[in-house]
Amino acid sequence: MNGAIIGLILILVILVFPLLLISFIYLWMYAAKRQNVHAYINKHEREVRSKRKFKEGIQDKLFQAANYVAPTAAKYPLFAKKERDETLLVQAGNPMEMNLKQFYGMRLVVFFIVFFIGWFYFILGFPFRGFVFLISMAGGLFVTNLWIWLKARERQEQISLEMPDFLDTVSVSLVAGASLDGALKHVSEQSEGPLSEEIRRLIRELELGVPRRRAYHNLLKRNKAKELEVLVQALLQGSELGVPVSTTFRVQAEDLRASRGFSAKEKAAKASPKITIVTTMLVVPSIFLFIVGLLFLNFMYQPERFGINALFQ
Repeated sequence: MNGAIIGLILILVILVFPLLLISFIYLWMYAAKRQNVHAYINKHEREVRSKRKFKEGIQDKLFQAANYVAPTAAKYPLFAKKERDETLLVQAGNPMEMNLKQFYGMRLVVFFIVFFIGWFYFILGFPFRGFVFLISMAGGLFVTNLWIWLKARERQEQISLEMPDFLDTVSVSLVAGASLDGALKHVSEQSEGPLSEEIRRLIRELELGVPRRRAYHNLLKRNKAKELEVLVQALLQGSELGVPVSTTFRVQAEDLRASRGFSAKEKAAKASPKITIVTTMLVVPSIFLFIVGLLFLNFMYQPERFGINALFQ
């Protein structure tokens, strides 16, 4: 009996010990992987923070230099249109809280940086140095304008993308019993993005006593997104005609989503002919010239392969 019990205990030990060993190994591997994941995440966050600090440091230096030369740059804005540049600044949301004078200062600073890069390239005698120097002079003047134009375009597109969800959320708040201004204020405070920033500015103007129609006009003046016109029309209906706008907002949100889908399909349909034109006008001639060039070089340097030795003797 004792021998049977001892044998049973030995069998249990033999079965349980490997299982415990395997479980400990798996637990150790899980802990190691988790530690590696945390280390990778922390390392990635540190890298992102360091990159952000480096980028912010460069921006701060550029902004300080722009502030220093802003008065001179504002007096001599070469090839600039103040009304257009001010409109683009407003549409871009005044990045880095930059005004028009500071923008011209930034433009002058960037011009000198690009100019000296082109001049250094010219002094070193690299290929096409004259062409690169001229391009650097022209690019230095207009690269800042291109940057603010791209920022304005990106911000207006972001407003258009945020509009359907914003209208849906405001519609839900109105159905729940909130007032129009209260719903706009609550939704804009609970969300982020350029559209919420514009609505918060609209609400502040109304609270300061700006006439409602004037505030709506300022909203449209600051932005060129067509979807904002839809919002303003609905707001005018709700404030002046007493029309319930909750249903209007919901229907308009659905229409905006549908129109966005149609616009995406239209862009996709237009992309194919453009790709065909690029392929026909650029890719095919380039490949043809490459093949003809290789054949010509073979004729020139290895004529014996083609039996035309006599032509080159």
